[in-house]
Amino acid sequence: MEEKENLFVIGETVQYEGELLKVIAEHERTIVAEFNRFPIPEREEEFPFQRIVIRKGNAQRVG
Repeated sequence: MEEKENLFVIGETVQYEGELLKVIAEHERTIVAEFNRFPIPEREEEFPFQRIVIRKGNAQRVG
């Protein structure tokens, strides 16, 4: 089976839903990232956990 090239770098900062996150793992179609600030004021129900799985197309590179 052929390995796919990673699009993100572990430790890279990305933006999702207006929040900054750090990439901690990358899979075929998703990344796992953790919020730089947590809990997020006024958004505790929307983001109850510090880590989140995001589709690659929904994460924007920062910088």
